[in-house]
Amino acid sequence: MTDPNSPTETTPLKTSPASETSSPTPDRLPRQRPLFATILWGALMLALAAFMAARELVPGGFDLVTWLLTAVVGIGLLLVVAGIIAASRRAG
Repeated sequence: MTDPNSPTETTPLKTSPASETSSPTPDRLPRQRPLFATILWGALMLALAAFMAARELVPGGFDLVTWLLTAVVGIGLLLVVAGIIAASRRAG
């Protein structure tokens, strides 16, 4: 009696012609969109890095409230510009 799981038993490989492969070609790949969370965390990390750099490079005091207000306004403007660009790309 032979064991079907024994390493001496082999099963033939199922082969298919090259034209019937299911792997998509580069022109048929689905377009992947960036995730919102990735963009949000990237913007937050850039803001933190810019704050730390400005805090080290600017002589004298640095007001945190002014910096946060400027960062929020800047990120808001960036989102508005990105929305306009996305809308124009989708329309045309």
